[in-house]
Amino acid sequence: MLSQKQSQLPETWATSMCPPERCGWTAQTLPPAPLCSSSIKQEEEIYTLPQKREDPTTTKTVNPQRIKLPLEQSQLPEPLTPSIHPPEGCFQTPWVLPPTPSSSPVTKKPKLKAVPKEASREEGFQRGPKEVMVLNATEPFIYDVREGNREMFHATVATESKFFQVKVYHVALKEKFIPKKIIAISDYVGRSGFLEIFHTLSVSDVNADRKMEIPQSLIRKANATPKISHLHLQVPGTFVNGVFQVHKKTVWNECIYYEVQDSTGAMEVLVYGRLTRILCEEGDKLKLICFELASKGEGRQLRSVIHSYIKVIKPRKNK
Repeated sequence: MLSQKQSQLPETWATSMCPPERCGWTAQTLPPAPLCSSSIKQEEEIYTLPQKREDPTTTKTVNPQRIKLPLEQSQLPEPLTPSIHPPEGCFQTPWVLPPTPSSSPVTKKPKLKAVPKEASREEGFQRGPKEVMVLNATEPFIYDVREGNREMFHATVATESKFFQVKVYHVALKEKFIPKKIIAISDYVGRSGFLEIFHTLSVSDVNADRKMEIPQSLIRKANATPKISHLHLQVPGTFVNGVFQVHKKTVWNECIYYEVQDSTGAMEVLVYGRLTRILCEEGDKLKLICFELASKGEGRQLRSVIHSYIKVIKPRKNK
């Protein structure tokens, strides 16, 4: 049992497991007692300590002998448990218990660091396979009437970090391009910003339990319409998808010129060939897919090409 003054020592030193003068801490000390014979006798205590420490990691002791400590050591007794003594010259940090693991950890979906601004490009023949999720697909349409009414459809697919524009030249594959379905594509060709699929065997199903988490920010970007002011700054030859408001329509010979506008500017859309048979009037919206950006004077113009697709969206009538 410790003496009365020893029991009043501050608790911070007792829990730090390191002597204050070694750890850089300022220890709270008791005021010195008057030096008198009675107080000296009271301060001196008899302790039982091991005679020799064979191993600093063991608590085994040899035969103890009773020794007297000087006054300075009796004021600040060292802990009797050798297993909690730090090495000489240590700088001990406070002992903090490790946090208790949660019984039901919450799994967070990984966030996409940077959303791509445009569809990813691949060039040349690609062996694959590449697993993608279908975001959307158009209806099949005839793009060439000169050689037996060739048909195709457009689609947008995505991985967890990229999205792609796809041209599919076999309409029998339309049943596999269902929104939110995961498929594997292989033996395709990357060209002019599109992935082109020519063979039915190039698209296959994946395991039913296959999951793919596509960030919503990536889906919104894949379906977004570019601003007209941004299109005026793009390089000619870029292919554009988007939905635009028609403000003016002009028929000239075998061509139709649409003036489309948004909050950032206006642009001319030139349509010729089979697409001139699609009925669209001022006030309608045009969904354009695979329209090529071309130069016109100092500005830009959108022109239809052989694989272009148009869908007319009529305004809703107020009831």
